[in-house]
Amino acid sequence: MDKKEIKNTVKNAPLSLPLGITALGTAASLWLGNKRIHIMCGMLWLGLSAMHTWQHCNKVKKDAAKVVEKMGIMDVLHLPKNKLDLFVRSVEVSSYIPGRVRLYSKALIGNREKCNQVFSYLDGIEELDEVKVNEVTGSILILYTPQKLRHNAELVRVEEYIKAHVRR
Repeated sequence: MDKKEIKNTVKNAPLSLPLGITALGTAASLWLGNKRIHIMCGMLWLGLSAMHTWQHCNKVKKDAAKVVEKMGIMDVLHLPKNKLDLFVRSVEVSSYIPGRVRLYSKALIGNREKCNQVFSYLDGIEELDEVKVNEVTGSILILYTPQKLRHNAELVRVEEYIKAHVRR
């Protein structure tokens, strides 16, 4: 047997019966008063429990990945998926009209370097027509053509977030 076959055998071995036997052996050895058998059964029980935990963790990871993929859980939980999504969640959405968004961030007020970073990032998104960042007010004005923006699924997701979080 090579390493891969051994790993697969260990990974898929049913452990409920051996775990039960070692648990009973550990308990029985206490009743019989045999310290060596108790230690041996306890060690086996510990080893099998560790192996079972490893098997279970791997199964849970695979199952969770399937659920996330199948349900689109990132969308359900509304977690940010990219840098733009995360950025929009860090600012206040002041106004939204399709084609025009105004955002505010106190972190931009008086911070020319941060304003330049925000401008450079947003100006690099080709679906946006115009970006203005105001260092004095901490305001970001974004102008875009809605039909053009809707060809980019990530930007559609960001626009949906903005619509839902605009200050009323």
